[in-house]
Amino acid sequence: MYKNIVYGIFLTLLVVCLSFLYIFLRHIPPNLKGVLFSLNKKHLLFSFLSLFSFHTFDNLRVFFISRALGFRYPFWYGYQVSLVSTFGATITPAHLGGEIFPFYTLRRVGGEIAQILSVITLKGFAGLVFYLLFFPFMLENLVKHPEKALELLLIIGSLLAIFGLGFIVGKVIFKKRPQIVSGSFLFRLKFNFLKYLLICKNFFKIHKKVFFLAILFSLFMYISFLMVGIFLVKAFHQEAPFWALFSNQLPLLYAIFISPTPGGSGVGELGAIVVFKDFLTVESIGIFAMLWRILSQYLSAMIGGVIFFVMGTKDLLNKKNSQTKHSFF
Repeated sequence: MYKNIVYGIFLTLLVVCLSFLYIFLRHIPPNLKGVLFSLNKKHLLFSFLSLFSFHTFDNLRVFFISRALGFRYPFWYGYQVSLVSTFGATITPAHLGGEIFPFYTLRRVGGEIAQILSVITLKGFAGLVFYLLFFPFMLENLVKHPEKALELLLIIGSLLAIFGLGFIVGKVIFKKRPQIVSGSFLFRLKFNFLKYLLICKNFFKIHKKVFFLAILFSLFMYISFLMVGIFLVKAFHQEAPFWALFSNQLPLLYAIFISPTPGGSGVGELGAIVVFKDFLTVESIGIFAMLWRILSQYLSAMIGGVIFFVMGTKDLLNKKNSQTKHSFF
């Protein structure tokens, strides 16, 4: 597991560094310090608060679903769950780690396998509502700005081709032997899967209000994410209609979501230039793109990564101490 995480971190850093280098060489102005020091501190603070709001609503939806399913943990621990999820989403293709890493963090606080799988499924469905509701607005924006749609598709297509080729080469070079799955493992898998289906079915029958709350929290969560960019544009002393800033980010949000790169790296940085260039000056667009990605994704991912490795280290030490005590007695 840890080997795959290290590979994911390396790949993410590689793509991020290359995209940041490209932006730095193409779009960073000579008066970099002047632009940074002239940022509106109030709106920059609002961007940070929007990021905090994003994690708060993410925390709330998982917290309420977990309680409804019968396992409890401190509310503050939910922020760690959210941050570790962001770390996982950032280092895995198509944000898959955002669904896998909560399994580890929730398992640590006593959640059963079937319960945790249900939490992950239910929060995923709640989040999907945002993408379904705003899909027509995203299409409308693409129709109004076909040149931006083409640029985003070229970015995604190029990265898809590069990563697809890299995956094929990797499969040829690093051949792995198929692992033999034991019968007991298959039995546990089948048992937990059936239990998971039963929990999900009963949840929709008994806890409709909780699921509705989870949908509301998901909507507010993604709106908070988009508010990070809106306040950051204002921090660069640029004024634009709220809906224009909001709706123009929708295609980028969907592009990052379907990106083949870990956490949408590359697509997010280059796509930000495409989406926000109409709202910012030529001198500030490069700095904005990097700041926006750091604030909206990489800051949380770095904090989440530290939390994850601290958790992992503690769990390994506890396991070793437990084994030592048992062997002693």
